[in-house]
Amino acid sequence: MNMTERPVLVSQTRVTPKRYSERQKRMRQGILGATRDLITRKGYEGVNMRELAKTARVTPKTLYYQFGSKEDLLRSAVEEMFTRVYSEMDSAPVERGIDRVFFVIDRVAELTNEHRAYSRALMPFFTTVEPPTFSAIRRRTYSRGLEEIAAEGEFDGWVDVAVMASLVYRQVNPIYQAAWITQVPVEATQQVAKHDIGLMIAAASKGYTRERAVETAREMQRLLKGAPFI
Repeated sequence: MNMTERPVLVSQTRVTPKRYSERQKRMRQGILGATRDLITRKGYEGVNMRELAKTARVTPKTLYYQFGSKEDLLRSAVEEMFTRVYSEMDSAPVERGIDRVFFVIDRVAELTNEHRAYSRALMPFFTTVEPPTFSAIRRRTYSRGLEEIAAEGEFDGWVDVAVMASLVYRQVNPIYQAAWITQVPVEATQQVAKHDIGLMIAAASKGYTRERAVETAREMQRLLKGAPFI
């Protein structure tokens, strides 16, 4: 071998993704749906592969063949739901960046309320460690609204949009992971998040964005005044 040539490492080889027939795709969707249902009823840590196989009407061997491990199956079920939900938020017809940011906060609160049992069941999963995939999905959605504000020319010149997006994400995300989330109305969590994010954006913006952010923060203070959780 020519000594100037670099050897090809095994880790550099490309793995061909599995191809699934329509029947296999439907089966996988059925398994993922059954998984999410079982998570809701038994909790993330309470999912049993044998019970899941019975619910999905497949064999345990099929579960392992399709997904590799219980952990990979559970992650796939949660990831698919997150991807779909956040994609729907991304495609919502919201015209201004600041309105998109508040829309996302509102929608996340609504979804948490609609799927409270599922959210509660996933709490151990997210409070232990949030997988990078989920962080990326959440960050991308918040980033889009802030990037729209920047494109509208309403951020002050010193603002680093990427840093701002990370701050918004870090401000909002822990709220929905906190242990006390089940002890207060979801609407209260939503109001606190919008208040804090509104003040943050108002301090770094101008024009419509600042007016809308300040208006939202003032309204949140009015709603939060005298609340027992403040």
